[in-house]
Formats: sequence, C-alpha cells, structure tokens
Amino acid sequence: MKEKEKVCGKLGSQPQIVDSFLEHPNFTRFSADELKLFTSQCKTKTLSAGDLLFSEGDLGLSMFIVKKGGIKILKMGFLGETAIAQVNAGEFVGEMAVIDGSPRSATAKAIAHTELLELSQDGFITLKKETPGVAIKLMDLLLRLLSLRLRSTTARMLKK
Repeated sequence: MKEKEKVCGKLGSQPQIVDSFLEHPNFTRFSADELKLFTSQCKTKTLSAGDLLFSEGDLGLSMFIVKKGGIKILKMGFLGETAIAQVNAGEFVGEMAVIDGSPRSATAKAIAHTELLELSQDGFITLKKETPGVAIKLMDLLLRLLSLRLRSTTARMLKK
C-alpha cells in the first residue's frame, strides 16, 4: 500500500492534464516532465455531443488529443456520411493535416461531451525547436499510430 501512496503523491503534484495521460498506453514513453513540456504547447477545447471539430476539406492547422469523451470520424460518400472510425481518450485526431499540410481528409464530430488538447502547427514547430527530445517521442508515437491505422485499413479492405 505504501508504494501506491508514493505513486499517488507523485502524480498528485502534476498538472491534471499530465495525470490523465501518464498511465495511458500511448504516453508511457514520456516522463511527467516531458508531458508537461508537451502539454504546455497545447490549448484546451471542449465540445458538446454532435459538435463539429472540423470538416472534410478544411485547412488543418491543429491536431487534437482526446482527453475525455470521443470523436467520430466521418467520410462523405455517394450515400452520405459514413462513420469510419472512433477516437477515444488518449488518442489523436487530425494529425495528418498538421504533418503533411493537406486539407482534412474526413469530418470529425463529438459523440459526447468531449475535452481535447489542441496542438497547433506552430506549437509543434516550437516543440521541435525547443525540446527536440519530446518532439521526437511525439513523432515516434504518431508514426506508430499512423502505421497501426494503415494496417487496420489494409486488413479491412482485404476482407471486402
């Protein structure tokens, strides 16, 4: 029990946003200090259920991390919008536009009350210049996530 108290005491001294990501599998490679540096470049954003985060074709100037709630990813097709993915707490959305500068490839809507962290392109550039170690860990995480998404998409396409 004393070990748990030490951990809780340590976590209790962190900003709340850092606490919420410290134990998430996507952020296990980051120390608490690195998460503080990363989150210091972010703004918070809150959406209600059904609110639009961004639309397909919009200019992508930020990527987001879901803190609470969830985001549904929608793609327009011949029969209207089709849900293609759901993004949950600790996961990224909108990162492709920030990385490659292309317009948004899909629409993103909140499925419930949702709290997000927003990292702008400028914030990402600042991370790369001022804290390259944190930026490299973030880029490694994004590469892993994009690779997993591509593998999943390929597997779904092969099943059709």
